[in-house]
Amino acid sequence: MINLRKVIKDDAQLLFKWINEPDSRANAVNPKLILWNEHVAWLERKLSDESVFMYILNDSSEDMGVIRFDSSPEGFIISYSIDKDYRGRGLGSTILKMGMEKINEMIENPILIGYVKKGNIASEKIFNRFNFSIERKEMIRGIEFIVYKK
Repeated sequence: MINLRKVIKDDAQLLFKWINEPDSRANAVNPKLILWNEHVAWLERKLSDESVFMYILNDSSEDMGVIRFDSSPEGFIISYSIDKDYRGRGLGSTILKMGMEKINEMIENPILIGYVKKGNIASEKIFNRFNFSIERKEMIRGIEFIVYKK
C-alpha cells in the first residue's frame, strides 16, 4: 500500500542521492550538484522549520519519491521528485495528490504554488491535471519557469 511518511534526519542519504540525480538537477532552480555538508545543513533547517512539510512516498518496502511544501508569502511552494527507478508509473500524480491531502489536513485552504521548468512536460501535465492555473512565467537564474497556483 502506497503512503506518505514524514521525512526524518535518517533520510539524509536517500534525499542526497535523489537531489543529485541528473534529471532532478536538470529540472531544479539550481542545476549545480549539491555538496553533502550543504545538504545536511539544509535538511536540518527544513526539519526544524514548522512551516515546512516534507514527506516520502513509499510502499511497504521501497521509498519512491519526496514532496515538500515550503511556506512563502504567496503560499506553499511545492517541490517533488520521484526516484529515477519509479518514473513513468504515474507516481508524480500520486505524490502530488497525497501531498495536497496531507497539507489540507493541517492548513485550512492553503494556497499552493508550483514552479515548473519550461519543457518539463510531465510536471506541466500533472499540475494541469489537478486544476492548477498558470499564474505567470518567471525567469530564475536565466531559466524560464511556469508558475502554477491553486
